[in-house]
Amino acid sequence: MSVKYGAEVGGYTPGDTWNLYVGPEGRVVQFVYLRGGPKKPSNVTTTWAGYEKAGPLLFSTDHRGTADGKPARIYFTNVAVKLAGSDKWMDATPAK
Repeated sequence: MSVKYGAEVGGYTPGDTWNLYVGPEGRVVQFVYLRGGPKKPSNVTTTWAGYEKAGPLLFSTDHRGTADGKPARIYFTNVAVKLAGSDKWMDATPAK
């Protein structure tokens, strides 16, 4: 799936393009961001892995790849959710 924000629409910066690649299980497996403006990074490509489930939500917690050709990693730890109307947090656990 690709989304591009035109100058008349806005977005983080006009002209940004976001590409999501979905695998056979219906999960995002790769993400490519192409910045439309002059700021860096202008090209970020990462995998989506380390899926964890917290309550009804599925999160990708590990993103490895490159930002303008240099190694990049974005990751999340200690993911938890609290559903509306509940006072209990549900910790994320590895998804099957």
